[in-house]
Order: sequence, then C-alpha cells, then structure tokens
Amino acid sequence: MTPTWEHVRGSNYATMGRTARGIVHRPDGSWNLVWHAPEAAWRYENESGEPTFIENTTDRWSRGEDGTMVHAVKSPNTMYATVGIASPSFLLRAYDVFPTKATRGFDDQRFVGPSAPRPVRVRDRDGWEVSAFDRHANTTVTYVFDAELGIALRWQRGEDWMELENPGLDDAFEPSLFTWTGPSRQAEDDFAKIHREQEERQRALAGIPRALPTWLPMTTNVQPQSGDARTGELSVSISGHAPQFTLRRWVSAIGEPKLEWPNDSTPERYRRSIGVWTYEIRSHQEIDRDDCARIVDSIVPVDPPDRDPARITAELAAEEHERREAEVLATLGTGRVLTDHLGGESLLIRADFTDDAAWRDAAVAAMAPVPQGGDTEFSAYLTCIDNPENDGLAVDALLDAIGESLLHYAFLVDAETVSNPEMPIVAVYTGPDEPERSRGRTFRVVPSEMWGVENNLSIANMDFESFADSVDEDGVFRGFPEPVRPVEEVTTREIADWIAGHPDTEVLQEFHVQISGRKYRYPVSLFEVDLAEVHAHTRDAEHGTRAALLGYDEFLAATSGEGQALRGTIPTHNGYWTFVLDRNSYRPIAAYHITHAPYVPPAPQDGVAQPMRFEVPFVCTEPVSFSMLTEDDDLIDRDVVQRAVLAEAARLHPDGDIVGGEPVLQRIPRLVGFNIGCHVHIDGRPVFYVAIVTDVHDEFIVQEVPPEGMRVVGPGEA
Repeated sequence: MTPTWEHVRGSNYATMGRTARGIVHRPDGSWNLVWHAPEAAWRYENESGEPTFIENTTDRWSRGEDGTMVHAVKSPNTMYATVGIASPSFLLRAYDVFPTKATRGFDDQRFVGPSAPRPVRVRDRDGWEVSAFDRHANTTVTYVFDAELGIALRWQRGEDWMELENPGLDDAFEPSLFTWTGPSRQAEDDFAKIHREQEERQRALAGIPRALPTWLPMTTNVQPQSGDARTGELSVSISGHAPQFTLRRWVSAIGEPKLEWPNDSTPERYRRSIGVWTYEIRSHQEIDRDDCARIVDSIVPVDPPDRDPARITAELAAEEHERREAEVLATLGTGRVLTDHLGGESLLIRADFTDDAAWRDAAVAAMAPVPQGGDTEFSAYLTCIDNPENDGLAVDALLDAIGESLLHYAFLVDAETVSNPEMPIVAVYTGPDEPERSRGRTFRVVPSEMWGVENNLSIANMDFESFADSVDEDGVFRGFPEPVRPVEEVTTREIADWIAGHPDTEVLQEFHVQISGRKYRYPVSLFEVDLAEVHAHTRDAEHGTRAALLGYDEFLAATSGEGQALRGTIPTHNGYWTFVLDRNSYRPIAAYHITHAPYVPPAPQDGVAQPMRFEVPFVCTEPVSFSMLTEDDDLIDRDVVQRAVLAEAARLHPDGDIVGGEPVLQRIPRLVGFNIGCHVHIDGRPVFYVAIVTDVHDEFIVQEVPPEGMRVVGPGEA
C-alpha cells in the first residue's frame, strides 16, 4: 500500500534526536563516511579513512589544503553555511526542511506542494520518492526516504544530488569520535595570514606614484528649496555626479598585465598610449569616448620605474615560469601510493620510468584545458601517481592492486605512451566483470580527448564501451566522428513548391498533400547522399512489427540505382516521412512514410499512482517548430489563454488566492487539439493547467493537472 506524504514525513520525523551514520555519495564520484549525533556533532571521513570535518557543540575542525586540520572555536554569534555543495545534513537531518511547526516564521511553508510518494530503490534499499517546491532554493527538490528506517536516502536539486548507502540509526558513538587530538592550527592563523598579506599589498600599492586625472565629466543635479517668483529670490541645492570607472596604466614596453578581479568582468571603454604609458578606462557605465579622451589628456604623468623594461619583462617571465613549474610539480603526484587513492578519484598512473620528461609531457597534456569555443574550456581532473613501485605495471597487476574498490576505471602512461609522438594513454575498465563489459578491457586515448573520457566516466554519463567501441583501427580514441552536416536548410513550404508539379506516384501525391496542407512552416535539413547508401540503409533498417509503412517498396526500387541525391525527413503525427530529391533539379525521386503504433500505457500497478486519463474530441496532428513562428503567423493571444485558465481555476477554487496563469509558450499556434501549459499558484501552491485549442475561435478546454500527472487522449488513442 502506498503511504501518503504525511505518513512518509512522519517516518522521517521519527529519526529526530537519534544518532545516524552512513556513506554519502556525490555526483563527482566522491564519497564520505558520515556520523551524526544530534544536535550538533558531526564527523566526515574520506575514502582513505582520514577525517575531513569534525564538529561538536563548541569546536570545529576541517582539513586544510596542506592536509593539516584547521581548528575553530564556535561562537553563538557566528552563522555557519555550506556554499556550493550540499551538506550531508540534507540527508541525515532532512526533517529540518519540513518542521512540524513554524520555527523561524516561514520554514513551515518551505516544502510546498509535495507529490504523491512513488516507490523507488536507492543503493539496494526500498524507498519512497517525493518532490516538492523549495521556497528557499526557488526550485524543485526531490527526496527519497527509506521505507524501513525513515531516513533520507537521496536528496536532489537540479544536477546536484547526494545518496546515502548503508544507513544506520541508534548506534552508541564514543564522544571522542567528535573531537580531534591530532596536530592542528588555529583558524585565526589563516585569517591573520590573509589580513597580513592584504596589508602588505596595500602598503606596496600606496608606495607607487599615482598619475591622476585632473578633469572628470560631471552631471549637475539641481533641486529647488525655496524662492519667490515676485522678487526672483531662489535657493537651490546643487550636487555633482561623475561616472565611476577604473583607470589602469602600464609601461607600454613591458606589456599589459593580467586582468584581476573585479576588472576582469568590467567592460573596457577606452585605451590610448601617451609617451611611455598606456592608459585604459573600464566601467560598467557608458562613458562618452570624447569624455574618456579628455580624462586621459588631463592625467598628470609620473616617471616610469628607473629600470630597463626588457629586464623587468624577463624577471616577470621568470617568475611566471617558476609559478607554473611549481603548479606542474604539485600535480605530478611524485611519491603517491596507488592504494591510498582508490576512492572516487580519476587516476593517471605512471607505469614507465625510462623518460621523466616524456612522463611529464604526457601528464601535463592530459590535464591541459581544451578550448570549446567562446570562453568555455574543459579539463580532465586527474590524480597523478608517480611512484617507482609501479614501474612496468600491467593491466592484470593493476586489477589486483585495485581489488574490490569502487574504482571503475584508471589510466596508465606506459612505454607506448612515452615513445609514441601522439602519447596515447591506456584507459582500463577496473569495475566488476559484466556481460556487456569485461573487467580489464582497454583502449588508448590521445591527451587532447582525455577531458571527454574522464569527465563522462567520472559522473557515469557515458559507459566505458561508448569510448572503447569508437576507437580508430589502431585502437586509439581520437574523438567521436564529426556528425554529418546538412548541405541546405529549407522548410516544408519550399519542398511542397518543388514537388508540386511532379508527384508521379500515389505516395508522392499523398506526401505533397500532407506537407502542402500544413498551416505553419517546419524546418527541414537536407543531406547530400549516395542513392546506393540510402537504399542499403533503408533496406536494413528495423521498423518494428507494429509499424505501418506506406511506399516502402517503391522507395527501395527508386533508390536501387546510383548517383547523388538530397535526403530529408519530416515528422508527422506518430511517424515521419523520408524522401529523396534530385540533387540539381529538386524533383522528387521517392518518399515513404512510417507510422508507429499508438502509445499504450503500461498496466496499472497496485499501490502506484496512475496519471489521470483525460479524453478530448480531437488531437493536433501537425508538428510545430516554435522557433519558426513569427508575429505574422495566425497566433492565439496569450492573454486570452490566461483569462480562460484563471477562470477555470477560480471555478475550482472559489476561495483560493489565485495568481499566474501565463502560458509557458511565447507564441501559440492556432491548431485544433494543440495543448498549452500554464503555471498557476493557488494559495502559494504551484498547480499546472492545460488549455486545449478547440474548433471554436478562442474557446478552450481547460483542465487542472493532478499531482500524479495527466495524459491527454484524442480519438483512437489508448
């Protein structure tokens, strides 16, 4: 029997005041062992068993970047928050999100409009899934609660999620679990260091001679205060306003320095070189270029540093080289032990020690950012293992070392990698042996494609075999092949005009009738193809036993010859047309239509809420491309739809506070049977409505969608 939300929430309330533990997993593949004793005792451990966070009622310890625990004494006047990543408290203390009564004036309304519970499994445990609108986050949040214990097994908001494995309640935790007696440093030391560095920076900046402008554009604001029109007496309040901007300067011979925050996001308005200096104005406000020129002209220049610019440039280059060298050395993982990193990390293991420089080049290339257009770039997030004990490490030995850990893949830099100019790195599947993927399967990947392999494997977005099956003949993955691009982008109206005088068969006549009878244009991509390839592909395609074909045999006969043609597809209701045109004249060669069997919903299951079945007397059969709709098309006024939806909402909820009702579409086609979704809030609760276009002008069938969902069913549909 399916419980109600109130029953599920009650089972979670029952975990209040009880100790809890479990393994918390995250989408990046990382996991932590977590212990919690209400109200404020926490302990996190990483995959290596090292504590990364400890908290009790008076103190907090967190592991710093250098590996040392940082200690902070808690203060009742300090608020602690987790930024950028969800806290395990969202699972172990989920009940804080929906308290039984208002505790801070608004939390009782945070989890709004929960859905009916749905049975799911999370990490081999049965649970009940519930989604609701979180007013604090202004988005939908989904929880899964353990059917036996009541504790939250999963929390999800957008692409961020956490899952709890091996949950436990009511363990007796030793108080020492929530304290740290090992080496640590005070958090104030870090704050003092930051403060000291900032003071030193400000003192250094204060010693640099300033070249300041002596003129600024000014807007004068005048506000009358008192006066007498008869005598001409008048008192006014006068103030001036100048635009705020940043003035940058540098010695032109040395070159422009790297932009730092916040100037890296501030638009450049003006730049000019005068003498040895280059001046630049940046501002979020528009500034007239003539005013910018006058500002720069008014600057009283100062002398540049009394040193050779070339020498300064060389020093800066050397410092930058040292900084980058230190970063590279820190990432190479010299001395790391393989078995210490068998958790959620992506490992790049050095297995050949004949050439230090080649190992370094391969590792740096594998982790280098790869531009993706614009300001976007992707990188492989790798933990390098550089330890001579792995010299000659082969796949079998790697699998033995990994054992039964959660590591499902790893990368090796072997003798072939360091000797081949392409530096192909070995990717190894190290997960469990399965029918579709055998443990120890390998392929090679060039460094420039490592980002795609690592990123997708680390979040299980793609399977290992997706890459292994896409290698070139030499077993190296160099990226997926570029998709075939269309040679022309046209519309159904253009195609209908081309074939209007040439429908030589009944099938082509039907094809022309259907596309020429459409009310709105639809985009169609045309690909240049070889008729023989089209014939072979069509002949070998699997259409399913329940699909209906029109003109299929004629299409095969018409494409059995040779020559170039244009191929395209056009969607229809429950199917699509495939057609080929002459490459030069655009005359139709052939077309065939496939109609898929109507959708049949699965049989109802006991205890599982079923979507509501809503019958209408008609169905929209014309596909619509919303990007091609324009204001010149015959469209339905959005305000008319909104009024119809709000009227129905008011009828169903006469005493409700009703707002919203705007259609989700900006342009609405006037097609009988077309469905229009609208969001409404009733007493603060989100409710979805559907308005269906009828054959009466600006009249709609309006239906409120229940929490379990709704299927709109037209004539002939199940």
